[in-house]
Amino acid sequence: MGLLRRVAEKVKGKLGGGSATASAPAARTSEPANAPEQALEGTLECGAQELKERLEAGEYVVIVEVRPASALAGGTLSGATHIPLAELEGRWQELAKADEIVCVCQDGQASGDAARLLRRKGLINATRMEGGVSRWTAIGGTLHPLGS
Repeated sequence: MGLLRRVAEKVKGKLGGGSATASAPAARTSEPANAPEQALEGTLECGAQELKERLEAGEYVVIVEVRPASALAGGTLSGATHIPLAELEGRWQELAKADEIVCVCQDGQASGDAARLLRRKGLINATRMEGGVSRWTAIGGTLHPLGS
């Protein structure tokens, strides 16, 4: 199930209209959301294993690497677009047409900030990868030089 559908189900649940179906995992937020406006501020998470399986199945997801260039010596996820968090405020429109955006960083903290910024800009399809590149490699995900 795509992120937009999971977000819609999550917001619907927050408004008292039910919860996500049992066959579709609900998007998780790392912060409580008591109103639709607050729901946009929460950080939706995509598990590293979930993302790995989806990419292996051929799903198209825009991956945004938000670490600074100096932190990329060990590589990043294949096909990632590099927009450092410090530049995201000025470059977010580069992502405006993406159907789904997953922000990644080393441990998941900076990517949470990135996803919240994108969501405030109206890109409600932005999420972060839980645990970052550290979790990605722990589950057997491989890293590649930026741009590969």
